[in-house]
Amino acid sequence: MISAIYDLRDAREVADSGTIFPVQLHLSHPTLIIPMTEVTVRLKEREYSTGSGKCIFLHSSDAEVALESNVEGDSVTVYVLVFERYQLVENTDTGVHYELSREQLPGDGIIKFARHLHGSLGELIQRVMQSAAPEQNPRVSSLLNGILHQVFEHWSDAEGHYVQDMTIKQICAYMKQHVDEDLNRAALARMTGFNESYFSSLFRKETGWSFGDYLNRLRLDEAKRLLFTTTDSLQDIALRTGFSDGSYLSKTFKKHVYITPSAFRQLQQTKQIAAVQFVGALLSIGLTPIMTTQEVAGSSLLLEEDLQDTVITNNSEMLERLREVKSELILAPTYFYHFPDVLKEMEQVAPVIMLDWGKMDKLEEVSQVGRLFGREQEAKQWIFRYKARVLAARELLQQFILPEETVGIYELNYDQRWLMPHDKVRSAYNLYRALKLHPPARIQTEVLEQDRPLFVTEEDLPNYTADHMFVILPASDYGEDLEKLLSRQIWQQLVTEDGCRVYPLVLNEFWMDEGVSLEKQLDILMHLLTDGAWSQP
Repeated sequence: MISAIYDLRDAREVADSGTIFPVQLHLSHPTLIIPMTEVTVRLKEREYSTGSGKCIFLHSSDAEVALESNVEGDSVTVYVLVFERYQLVENTDTGVHYELSREQLPGDGIIKFARHLHGSLGELIQRVMQSAAPEQNPRVSSLLNGILHQVFEHWSDAEGHYVQDMTIKQICAYMKQHVDEDLNRAALARMTGFNESYFSSLFRKETGWSFGDYLNRLRLDEAKRLLFTTTDSLQDIALRTGFSDGSYLSKTFKKHVYITPSAFRQLQQTKQIAAVQFVGALLSIGLTPIMTTQEVAGSSLLLEEDLQDTVITNNSEMLERLREVKSELILAPTYFYHFPDVLKEMEQVAPVIMLDWGKMDKLEEVSQVGRLFGREQEAKQWIFRYKARVLAARELLQQFILPEETVGIYELNYDQRWLMPHDKVRSAYNLYRALKLHPPARIQTEVLEQDRPLFVTEEDLPNYTADHMFVILPASDYGEDLEKLLSRQIWQQLVTEDGCRVYPLVLNEFWMDEGVSLEKQLDILMHLLTDGAWSQP
């Protein structure tokens, strides 16, 4: 059952080649403004500028909006979708009940509008124009819900999962990309359309940091990376990370990291590394972390033998155990920015160096970890071995997978939706990038080309199925519940009528695919494909 449905209020083209700007719009319902070229939207004290590939979502009701074009000439096209959202509140044998609810919608801001949605948008606008009662047209409803589910289901992506305000999320990304420039609160507040005071309070509310502290954190983390990966002088590193000079960088570094930059640089050779992520990547370059968390170890069951000498702790005891094992350095993912109190406490135990997680090419991730710890050669050797195994695997698979057959990977989510991962997670890299197996067309266009995961209901799953389907299930659901899964009508049809082959995978073996984990997952995938170990009802 679909948890949310959208009801059309209006869908039309509000600007074209003959439009005289500014265009005034009155909003009484949630609205998406979808430009094909650069435009600016002004709403009270707020201002948003964007172009093709993005849209502007406005939650406000009974508001006046001014729309202006940012380009000269006649090639201006802007669409609006006006709608209401209804949430499923009751599902019984006698019927279902939805109620009006906007709580799960994002705040006002700029959202990605994938280019593959343009065809559906064009068809929706055309059908609305041709229909006397479009709100009663089933095809119109289907198109609207298809578009809005894809826009809103993924608006809170991995990069800013903990920051809910879209504008602050974009500002955080901008700050990271321009860390070497003169970033000041007043200028960035102007970019958002907020006044400076409101921007400051919203920034702290969303990120947990003051603007100045967050900026310092970004700059110090980039300085740490440069201290490990270059021989540049402190003065040069200061200029590359937005500090006025080496002296000011040194003073700020010692205040927040608790050691000098030169002492930090010497830690590149340490083996006393605690890792709260990137365990498989460390193992691939010959480093075994002295400590990790139960969350990471429990999600990396394929590394169990490799971590026999590693202390594994739960989160509540993590700081205490960090002190006990005398860690000299902590390797952490950048999503720890969203836990400022924990991060600050960790920094008091040992310096923390951070990397993006779940965003890099899997082999580049190993390379970066190798560069960080002065083990570039070990990283290259592991990558060479992995690629050799991949080449052998590709050749072998020619006997088992026909050129026209497709392969997909799917994960059963806790809410019973199905996740189709992009190639940054869940060993999708092994299937699509390494083995070069062909995904179904819609996974190619809606997941891989968009470089982001996609969630669909089980009812929608037949639109994404492959000839060979790897199904990731929670460990507790692996045995008996696989049989239950395959007893469902949709899965019976996929296997018995459509001829799909289903291969079960364990979530806690495929949650992480860093370095050595990726290598071991490759072996499992190959075993299932070549041994015919697929399941059927």
